Amino acid sequence: MRGLKDKIALVTAAAGAGMGKVTAHRLAQEGSIVVVTDSHAKRTHETAEELAKQFPGRVIGFPLDVTDRKSVDEVVNAVNSRFGKIDILVNNAGINAFGGVAELNPDDWQKVLDVDLTGCFNMIRVILPGMRQRHSGAIINIASVAAWTANSSAPYNAAKAGVLALTRTVAAEAGPDGVRCNAIAPGMILTKWVETHWKEIGGDKMARECPMRRGGQPEEVAAATCFLASDDASYITGEAITVSGGWYMHA
Repeated sequence: MRGLKDKIALVTAAAGAGMGKVTAHRLAQEGSIVVVTDSHAKRTHETAEELAKQFPGRVIGFPLDVTDRKSVDEVVNAVNSRFGKIDILVNNAGINAFGGVAELNPDDWQKVLDVDLTGCFNMIRVILPGMRQRHSGAIINIASVAAWTANSSAPYNAAKAGVLALTRTVAAEAGPDGVRCNAIAPGMILTKWVETHWKEIGGDKMARECPMRRGGQPEEVAAATCFLASDDASYITGEAITVSGGWYMHA
């Protein structure tokens, strides 16, 4: 993809067994210098070392809790000190909590919003000014088809709908300065978490209802994310690309 070589790309939640790690790998494949971040320190270092063996000198890692503004400031400052800029931000960090509105523990509600929505804001708040000064940058927020649908996770649905609104707001504010902001809205992607909660989320039913009759692969989300980060998407901003095999049409 055009325009990814030597770009500095920071990916949150990039050390788990899901979309973030695969996206970090794909960005490195495309020639970007990748900053792996994750709330799990040991996993972060292991993932960064693993990717650095495949892409020598092009991958570093920092433990990062996106809900901790001090941690966000420290990591962003460290990356800027080393590379002078951040060209690409992928806001992938997210958690979930099941339960109806009346039954849900308020602490669980708040925790999901803190990670899934406010975490995006915390990252954008400190990285966007540099992008605007350079008149260049791409932000990709990982939302979900849950932003439009109703399932068993009220806070997740609300947070992901908020991510779409935040995406459009940033796109409108930063577009005149040459910065693009878009979202990816995955459907049922076959991550370790989905496989663990397959029955809980109704995986069999979702697969039957999907026009492509299957769940998606993390690599398919990573490809769409890299497209939005690249110069091939140079006139796309404020959009949400749904990566769901068409499932969102049924939902």
